[in-house]
Amino acid sequence: MSQYSMKTYDHATLLKEAGLVAASAAGSIILDLGNGFMEADLIIDISALEVAGGDEIYTISLEGSAVAAMTSGSVELAKATFGNNPAPADADTAVGRHMVPITNELNGTLYRYVRLYTTVAGVIATGINYSAFLAKK
Repeated sequence: MSQYSMKTYDHATLLKEAGLVAASAAGSIILDLGNGFMEADLIIDISALEVAGGDEIYTISLEGSAVAAMTSGSVELAKATFGNNPAPADADTAVGRHMVPITNELNGTLYRYVRLYTTVAGVIATGINYSAFLAKK
């Protein structure tokens, strides 16, 4: 593990408990980041992912909204793709810790509330098992 991926876990910034995702779905945890600008790293710890079929792709997106229930006005603040990556990538994603730099600002608008959305594509037998949290810069 590199020094750059050694981030301190704070349960208050948990976005997803460890567990399997086998179908596209929004996360059940919504974080309130407060009124100000925030820079952080989205830490995604993958413990298992299916790639045996050759067409499995998992996209983990950080959604932002000004609405606490995330029922309207949601935007994609960041995303990371795992599994059988299409061109120009040519290697399957490995298990381990992945770090994605994020902010809660997009096009001049601050988004107070965030959650994860996992998109699962391909012929899936098992899926992806991961946990995720935000870590301070």
